[in-house]
Amino acid sequence: MKNKLNGERKALIAFLSLPLILVILFGLIPIICLIYYSFTEWNGISQTKEIVYFDNYIKILTSEKYLEVFKNCFYYLVSGLLQIIIGFILALILYSKTKFKGFFKGIFLFPVLISGVAISMIFRVFFAPNGTLDGVLTLIGLEENIRYWLGDPKIVNWTLSFISLWRYTGMSFILYFCAMQSIPIEQFKVLEIEGGGLIQKVFHVIIPNIKTSIKINFIMLFIGVVSVFDIPMIMTDGSNGTSTFLLKTMKVAFEDKEFGMASAMAVILSLILISIMIIRKTVVKGDKNEK
Repeated sequence: MKNKLNGERKALIAFLSLPLILVILFGLIPIICLIYYSFTEWNGISQTKEIVYFDNYIKILTSEKYLEVFKNCFYYLVSGLLQIIIGFILALILYSKTKFKGFFKGIFLFPVLISGVAISMIFRVFFAPNGTLDGVLTLIGLEENIRYWLGDPKIVNWTLSFISLWRYTGMSFILYFCAMQSIPIEQFKVLEIEGGGLIQKVFHVIIPNIKTSIKINFIMLFIGVVSVFDIPMIMTDGSNGTSTFLLKTMKVAFEDKEFGMASAMAVILSLILISIMIIRKTVVKGDKNEK
């Protein structure tokens, strides 16, 4: 019996040792190195690393060069809020008795299924000078409203945030729509007996039953706001004041060769994402306790 238990333990250790080694080599050690590099001034090539302690973090949080990327998050925050509102309205419309529900669901979800690279290439043509949008405006007699959509610093971030809105509204829509499918029909019947209309159904039945989906949408919004990368990278390469925090981190590391500074930016981004995930876990746990 003891020999059998010892054999099972050895087999268990053998199966777990390789994944554990991989986690340590490619997970734990790189994280420790990243944190260490964030306290240094290093170009990524030199054998020597100068310890600068918290200077990198102080510079990121005080220099206008780095604070500008936080300001750009505002445009994507506005886009995300519109995404949540529009997604809810679309889900509400399709939740009611609407014809061709499958067709419209496919239309709303289609942008979510396309890669960010493909979307960016499509909209580069759409917003290009003398491109699709300019042609449409000229056709309907609004050529005076033509702008340099991807070159004018005053509007380029709004242009990029519109692309983000178009791409991710379907994600909010499907979260709301799926949550609405689980609402007991009896609640609507009771409200109808009491004389409740559409507004009462929305505020007294639908919203209370999809609170978790609403909270998840907001959490996903904040994660997306701080981790925007592919759209500004492909559309403008971060020029004209369109750089985001993640894009700036990549450029600082591989173009400016400031790996210490980039490591500090990566640590800050990780802390922000970890904080959001902790809040998400707390919110979901709170909803389960309420039930």
